[in-house]
Amino acid sequence: MDNFNSNHINKIKFISFSLIILIILGFIGYVIYERENVLTGILKIITSPAVLITDFLVIGGIGAVFLNAFLIFIFNFTLTRLLKIEITGLVIASFFTVFGFSFFGKNILNILPFYLGGILYSVFEHIDFKEIFVTISFSSAMAPFVSEVAFRVDTTDTSYINAIALGIIIGFIATPLSKKMAGFHEGFNLYNLGFTGGILGAVITSILKLYNFQITPQRIISTEFDLALKVICSSVFLALIIIGFFINNSSFKGYMEILKDSGLKSDFVKKYGFGLTFINMGIMGFVATGFVILIGETLNGPLLAGILTVVGFSAYGKHFKNTIPILIGVYIAGLGSSTNGFTVALSALFGTSLAPITGVYGIIWGVIAGWLHLAVVQSIGTVHGGLNLYNNGFSAGIVASILLPIMDMIKDHKDKERIKYLKRKKQLYDAITEQRKKMEEIENDL
Repeated sequence: MDNFNSNHINKIKFISFSLIILIILGFIGYVIYERENVLTGILKIITSPAVLITDFLVIGGIGAVFLNAFLIFIFNFTLTRLLKIEITGLVIASFFTVFGFSFFGKNILNILPFYLGGILYSVFEHIDFKEIFVTISFSSAMAPFVSEVAFRVDTTDTSYINAIALGIIIGFIATPLSKKMAGFHEGFNLYNLGFTGGILGAVITSILKLYNFQITPQRIISTEFDLALKVICSSVFLALIIIGFFINNSSFKGYMEILKDSGLKSDFVKKYGFGLTFINMGIMGFVATGFVILIGETLNGPLLAGILTVVGFSAYGKHFKNTIPILIGVYIAGLGSSTNGFTVALSALFGTSLAPITGVYGIIWGVIAGWLHLAVVQSIGTVHGGLNLYNNGFSAGIVASILLPIMDMIKDHKDKERIKYLKRKKQLYDAITEQRKKMEEIENDL
């Protein structure tokens, strides 16, 4: 488990700080070499409609994208410090997910109204905002609503006010909605806010269309930063493993326990500590990136978001034993269809939100869940017009809710059959025992 004694913690801090500085300096050097205008890029990102799929690497360049991502990360991390929020597996998952979606869909401005809505909800319900912080950070999945209303082509004087008001309303109702929606899939979809966002997004999109607010989906995807992103990702994932190794008393001891976990409502930080959790996150980063490379896809903003989301939720439910069957299922589904490689890769990465199905019901059901997920996710985006960034979370919620009663029915049937078999076996055993007693009595009489 974690070793945080005074001497060891200083060593961990030194190693962590050194690795982070090396990665940042290397990245800054790359941006300078590319001669990017970061400020112009960040302005383009902030004022761009963010409907799916808008890769910010194309809109603003790699320097501006990472600046946007770090601003959002610093904003969320600062809130956790000010509110004294305990760093759990779910909090880490929210950090990495929101950071990942900063590469397509979220920017430092279009997420703010959701936090304002969350604050208003906490005041209305007389609860501490820190109790709903994670839910609100995930609710920024609908950030494109804000950007679309504020910066669409026919922007009016009231567009900015309308955009902020819409974001606040969504942030206000996200918490009670997410609580209700969680029971729909019973926790087997790790991206509950994606499912909530899909339902809410469908309703809001329908209202907007009723008043002739037309939403045009986009498909802007970068291809020029593949090598740079692979180097950055590999460095971060290796750093996570190294830091986790030292936190875990300079060993990998205990990691096999994580692999035995079903992943259903499982906070790895609380159960196994930061050290093993970081190791798992680093390993899963390489697994996710490796999958993209194996199927021959180029890394870009959306796929990077998928990889980072996998890494984040490797602190809350995911490990390679319960995610690989999902990846295989999605890949198999793609083989018999006209689906392009990018869609397969993106659906597979985000489809790992169904990992608990593998953990609880087994590998075969994990493959089936992945296969069904690809079929559903390709059509479900039209419901919310591409304005829910967690479209795969929406799809996964539907897949889980369909499969759960079927899996439970089969499992119950097997259990009943096994009970019947054991009863018959017991009856046979009792009959044989009774016959033996009779034979013994006869022999004794003789």
